Amino acid sequence: MTDIKAKFMTEYHNLDDGLVLSFGFFYPASGNLSVQGLFYAKNHLASSERWDTIKIIVEDVVNLKILWKGNQAHSICTGVHLVKIDDLWCLDVDGIYGDVEAPTSIAEIQNFGDCYATGKQLNIYIIPDCRTDLHNLTPGQYSLYL
Repeated sequence: MTDIKAKFMTEYHNLDDGLVLSFGFFYPASGNLSVQGLFYAKNHLASSERWDTIKIIVEDVVNLKILWKGNQAHSICTGVHLVKIDDLWCLDVDGIYGDVEAPTSIAEIQNFGDCYATGKQLNIYIIPDCRTDLHNLTPGQYSLYL
């Protein structure tokens, strides 16, 4: 994991106790399958009690699995894991991997993960303050973290 991604995960404590707003796939102009996760998470390094909106996009998706019940909020219990395995990035939400905190192989993700995407590129966007209207963002209201 890059230093920037590690800093992000530390700053937001793996999004523990955060909230999943949405998790789904889409086809951007490039035509390759992508996945977007949208979360509320507490910024633990902010001087005030600040919750931000986090958008994580996995591009050129190779594996995707979502096994959640619909029509209910999903709070994050075991964290969001961002790991690079071989040449693929993995975005895993609430996977339970025993004594290790994050998955260490694609097979482990496929066996134990309920909500994940693996792909060739991973980008994180931060929208400060979760009260922002997500449907009417202008480019200056968010920043590309990575």
